[in-house]
Amino acid sequence: MNSRNLSFLVAVALAGGAASAQAVPLGDHASVELFAGGNAGMPGAFSAGKTTIAPAAGGDIVFDHVDFSSAYSNRYIGGAEFDYAVDSHLSGFARAAYSQFDGRSREVGSTLANDGRMPIDAHFADNSMRQIDLGARYTFAPGARLRPFVGLGLGASDLAATRASIDIPVGGASRVELAKGGTVFEQRLETGLQYSPVRNFDLRLTAAASHLGGQRASDDPNLELLGVAPTHSTVSSRWDYPAELGAVYHF
Repeated sequence: MNSRNLSFLVAVALAGGAASAQAVPLGDHASVELFAGGNAGMPGAFSAGKTTIAPAAGGDIVFDHVDFSSAYSNRYIGGAEFDYAVDSHLSGFARAAYSQFDGRSREVGSTLANDGRMPIDAHFADNSMRQIDLGARYTFAPGARLRPFVGLGLGASDLAATRASIDIPVGGASRVELAKGGTVFEQRLETGLQYSPVRNFDLRLTAAASHLGGQRASDDPNLELLGVAPTHSTVSSRWDYPAELGAVYHF
């Protein structure tokens, strides 16, 4: 995690702490959570694949299906959340999170010429997003030490631009912007378990599904190197599936 991302998380944690300090009269209604986790899945694709174009020299270029899960690995999430309990079952929350998606290299197609097949490799750049959500959570069995819950949140995600470097055998490496960065609308569904080992401290395990709006279309002419027509968005709306483990402190 670079210094910019670390500064973002520290600022979120300090903001949560400041809000909690101002909420002293709220008593045991307020809590703060620090959480970390990973992304269990990211379905969707950059292009449908099986696209054939004819270069100026050499043979046909054929592109394979390029999906998100094969382009990124070692994903992680970190952030903070402030909660206020309306009653023993219902609470509202405000959360901020940062997610990192580490780019990887993979074969995305091939050049078919008289002298045989030559693979085309793509090196996907690291990607990230910042999320802000407001929502509500319903807790079952509020008096028990182990309590299941469900929740719903609405917010926004600030997505980094999506880029890759494509190694074309007949033309060398070319950098491609697959989609522009920007802020998109987000909806979050979650469920999980909260465990209270001691007074004023909980552990929260959360499994969520977040729906993200599509990124803005890129006008990069090099999109053709992936078999995608320029001015057409290659990153449409999609689902992410984060899994998070958090430490919750009650005031």
